[in-house]
Amino acid sequence: MERKFNRFYTVKMGFLGSGYLDTPYSVVETRILFEIWTNKRCIQSDIVKTLHIDKSYLSRIIKGFCKMGLVEKRKSDEDKRAAYIMLTKKGVTETERLIALTNQQIRAKIRDLNADECGELCAALDTVIFILGRSEGHESDSV
Repeated sequence: MERKFNRFYTVKMGFLGSGYLDTPYSVVETRILFEIWTNKRCIQSDIVKTLHIDKSYLSRIIKGFCKMGLVEKRKSDEDKRAAYIMLTKKGVTETERLIALTNQQIRAKIRDLNADECGELCAALDTVIFILGRSEGHESDSV
């Protein structure tokens, strides 16, 4: 039972393919772009902490994003050892396209649900977020 939901969800949402939603990006890459988009600018260590990913892996992804013109790095004025990562105009456009694709996919998955079923689904997801967030020491709103 422990893995049943994960196996179902990752297949149902299309997370196992090499390109998330038929894009050239993996789920992890898409999530990193979203994290940068959400925060406007951040440092790599913040992304490592938030997403629980290896810093070397993140560095390789960020380097690739720089080559693709999606992100840029700028030295911090406060701490010269740190560099801020920000989306370029191209990166913002691409990330917003990925967000729209994700929203479209979710709408397609739930379009046949009635109002009661949507309410049940939302309540169930809130429960999962609350329980897993609590077990990791996070408040449910921060997950």
